[in-house]
Amino acid sequence: MKKNQKDYDVEILLKQNKRLRLALEIIVLFLILVIIGLFYYKKNIIQSTFELNGDESVTINFGEKYEEKGFKAVIYDKDAKKNVIVTSNLNTDKVGKYEIKYRLYNKYLNVDKELIRKVNVVDVIPPELTVESEDNIYLFEGEEFVKPVYHANDNYDKDITDKVKVDSNVDTNKVGDYVLKYIVKDSSDNETTKEINVHVQEKRKNAKVVVSILNQTLNYYEKGQVVLSSPVVTGLNNATPKGTYKILSKSRNVTLVGENYESHVRYWMPFIGRSYGLHDASWRSNFGGQIYKTNGSHGCVNLPTNKAAQLYDLIEVGTPVIITD
Repeated sequence: MKKNQKDYDVEILLKQNKRLRLALEIIVLFLILVIIGLFYYKKNIIQSTFELNGDESVTINFGEKYEEKGFKAVIYDKDAKKNVIVTSNLNTDKVGKYEIKYRLYNKYLNVDKELIRKVNVVDVIPPELTVESEDNIYLFEGEEFVKPVYHANDNYDKDITDKVKVDSNVDTNKVGDYVLKYIVKDSSDNETTKEINVHVQEKRKNAKVVVSILNQTLNYYEKGQVVLSSPVVTGLNNATPKGTYKILSKSRNVTLVGENYESHVRYWMPFIGRSYGLHDASWRSNFGGQIYKTNGSHGCVNLPTNKAAQLYDLIEVGTPVIITD
């Protein structure tokens, strides 16, 4: 049976409706996908500003206080700092690399952004190295040499004396100038060095200085014979230490400074650090006798200027100094 025109029209209309319905379904599906996309990615189109104040990478010294520069957080022109979560593993008391994380989070606006500030805690302070010695050591040829005691302390590693390395080319059997070098590094490779100059001299005169506190005299010997003798004034209240020492250096025109005094001397021959030595005392008119009991020195051995000048010319650095009762 042939279809009439009406049947054809209905069939065409159905096909058109089907195409329209399919097109509508495609449009609806597309809109749904767009909505879903906007929901999950709308943080890319939401007006927001999130940035660090200051540098993204900061270096501070061990033990220093970290100063937080903060951040800027804005959503739709409104301050959003309350929506920022800050976490950190920073420890300024330990050398290392750390991170401070800043997270701007708003669940309802689907905003989730993160910033990271890197903080490096470093130690740049070299260790303290102490060598119990003068900068120059004088020895006679063949004399026994004992290396000076040392200590090393670091602001971070604390006691690192066991890390000190000692390099030495000292040969006391041969006259010459040598170097004793101390080197220490901390865990951050900060290095401190200290050099001691060692002078090995020819033992020509077999000399020595003997100071008697009881007799208030100084005798300078060469080869067992008294070459120079002088009255002296030693320390008040036994301030001059007894024992065996050696001349550490020789200097002209030195100002000696101590508690409540400042004295200029022309001839300075120290035997203990920079505190005790043989020197002239031009401010005194008399020497010897019992002067030391009421008007003694601060500990040095005072000599008349002419005697100090003679001794200065005769004596060598390294000459033994013996202080007796």
